[in-house]
Amino acid sequence: MERAQATWLVGLAIAGQALGYGLSVLAARRLGVDGFEAYVVASAVFIVLAAFAPRGAEKYALRRLPALVERADWGRARGLLRFGLRRTILTSLVIGASLGAWIGWGGEHSDETRMAILVTCLSLPAGALAHYGVEVLTAMGRPMLALGTFKLLVPALALALAGALLTGLAEVSGALVIGCWGLAWVVAMAVMATAFRRSAPRAMLAAEPVMEPAVWRSETRPFFVYRVSLALVGQAGVIALELLHPSAVAVGAYAAAMGTVGMAAVLATSTNRAYGRELSVLLDRRDFRTLLVLRRRRLLWLAPLIAVFLLATVGFPGRVLGLFRPEFAQEGGAALRILAMTTAFTVLFSLAPTYLKYQKRDHITYAVVGGTAACQLVLLVTLAPAYGATGAAAAYGVSMCGMYGVFALLAYREVAALKNAV
Repeated sequence: MERAQATWLVGLAIAGQALGYGLSVLAARRLGVDGFEAYVVASAVFIVLAAFAPRGAEKYALRRLPALVERADWGRARGLLRFGLRRTILTSLVIGASLGAWIGWGGEHSDETRMAILVTCLSLPAGALAHYGVEVLTAMGRPMLALGTFKLLVPALALALAGALLTGLAEVSGALVIGCWGLAWVVAMAVMATAFRRSAPRAMLAAEPVMEPAVWRSETRPFFVYRVSLALVGQAGVIALELLHPSAVAVGAYAAAMGTVGMAAVLATSTNRAYGRELSVLLDRRDFRTLLVLRRRRLLWLAPLIAVFLLATVGFPGRVLGLFRPEFAQEGGAALRILAMTTAFTVLFSLAPTYLKYQKRDHITYAVVGGTAACQLVLLVTLAPAYGATGAAAAYGVSMCGMYGVFALLAYREVAALKNAV
């Protein structure tokens, strides 16, 4: 991928993240501590469920579709798309209805949190389909359109709707803001469906689907395990603090810190999407020498941006979190420093697990991610009740740095060995 296109993709992602960040700041100031707690808990639940619903089909599509399109294997390409679409719709409906029923009649959450989670369940089908759609459009060679819709259009619409409600209504709640996101996901889903129809080759749309469900279910499993595990690790801090540390300030401060480091984390997701299609083609051709060049080019491109990010977050954590609420500055300062350094490490090495999944290193992926999840759980139970946001951040930092460090070492050794063997 050309440097100019990668620059545009990262720019779009950062702009979208800035819009979401602005919405979080507005919500924290307008909803109050308790209302913001309901909003961030429901948001964390949505992220986990949206990662779960496609069950790996979205990342698998990004891996397989480019090669199928390059070979003009239209029947199998259409069958793969239909498989992922059905899988996403069915799963999102089932888990959304199940969680909605449980939260509506059970649990010990506040009424405001319960209502926000119910709205999340209603938003899930559209959100899950949009998550699937962004990977499909990227695989079809439309990364700019995919990322623009997913990272820019959605938060812009959510911010516009929420801004009107938060400034125009006397009584507002976290559920209303979650509903604004839900409407934005519906619009994004429609835009992506229209864009795919217009950009897909006519031969693909007319082809008879060739289905290989048994093969695809097996091959999506590592993508599913990795995607859901990352979502759980990323959102477990908010959920654990909600359950184990009865302080709305701690929950809000940790969520504000995570939202802040998301400005850097988006560098990984956007550049991975930019380079993901090229990585798929290089692996299909077994061009390992160019693969190492791609890796070095990405690291050199990201390093200066990460340095600027660390200077702002590690040097001035109180001022950054004070943008949300004054209460968050003291509670979340140490947490922000930990999360910022963790994010810098994971961004630099985030392409390594993508390579291992593409190469079907299932056992390695399972072992490392399983160890990370277990480590995260133990550390959260140990640290979050006593140390609040700082404990949750420490649990996240240890588990994520350990996981990405192992992935990076394994991927580099394998690519180097394969390059020498060619």
